[in-house]
Amino acid sequence: MQSGLYTDFTWSRNHVAASGTNQVYLLVEWRGMPGQPRNDNLGFRPVAGRIQLHLQLGAGVRLAKVYGCKAEMLNDRSFTFILGSLWQGMEKQIVLGFELTARPSGVYPVVTALWTYEDEREEQVVVSSITQSLQFSNHTAVLNKMMDKRVEKYLKLLQNPAVLENALRAFERGCYERGEEIIRRRADEMLLYAARLNDGDYLKEAELLYGLGSRFMDTYASVAAV
Repeated sequence: MQSGLYTDFTWSRNHVAASGTNQVYLLVEWRGMPGQPRNDNLGFRPVAGRIQLHLQLGAGVRLAKVYGCKAEMLNDRSFTFILGSLWQGMEKQIVLGFELTARPSGVYPVVTALWTYEDEREEQVVVSSITQSLQFSNHTAVLNKMMDKRVEKYLKLLQNPAVLENALRAFERGCYERGEEIIRRRADEMLLYAARLNDGDYLKEAELLYGLGSRFMDTYASVAAV
């Protein structure tokens, strides 16, 4: 049975240093299959519900960062990510950061991924597992390779909730100008990327952050005045 969930994995770089001084990011994306028909008799049910991503880490791999969701740790090498539902026309992303130990040059498995979800008829679907590997190299050129632009983009966008949490803590301590400055600086950074890359997603994020900074400032200032 063909899966109704389209998934994609993109490494921040495909070649990493065999020395083990690596932090590498994996962009995980999921959406409905292109051209997937919709059964109107099913009303407003999602095309996929109760989506979960199950990861098994390879030897010498540590999950260091998670952006965009929470991880449920089963043991030091097994994780489950609860990803909710997916509606028609929607696509979602998370970014995972890994630390890798040193090893001889060659191709090594890093993670094995297994997806499970409920389809439109609320039947459980298990997607065949897939292993994501990386090339480890002693060539010094790998240290100078730039991060994949798409991975970098979603890494930056998915870091913004943590920036907002940091700003909110400043507001809650009464440091209103500091809180507004944290948000404004991040918005300026998003605007810079939008202009440099002509990317509308960065522009939308910048506008959202500017608006939130002003709203938080007005809200907390008015509460303090009372």
